[in-house]
Amino acid sequence: MKIGDIVQQGDRIIKMKGRAPSKQLGVVVEMTVQDFPAKLKGWEKLLGESTVTVLWESGRLTENMAENSLDVITRPEPEE
Repeated sequence: MKIGDIVQQGDRIIKMKGRAPSKQLGVVVEMTVQDFPAKLKGWEKLLGESTVTVLWESGRLTENMAENSLDVITRPEPEE
């Protein structure tokens, strides 16, 4: 994941019973690498090594999201 990627909420970290993840799209506007203390390094694998700020299509800005809570949306390659 990098700044400028289009993302949407994923379900790798939390799956809410009876509720699907939002399909709203957003753009990554900032990423901050987190330095986990040695006794919490296991959380880094689950959450990702960065926190992410996302500007959603609704205009809302969400800060400090776990990197692994988002899925990068990829565009299909154009056909030749």
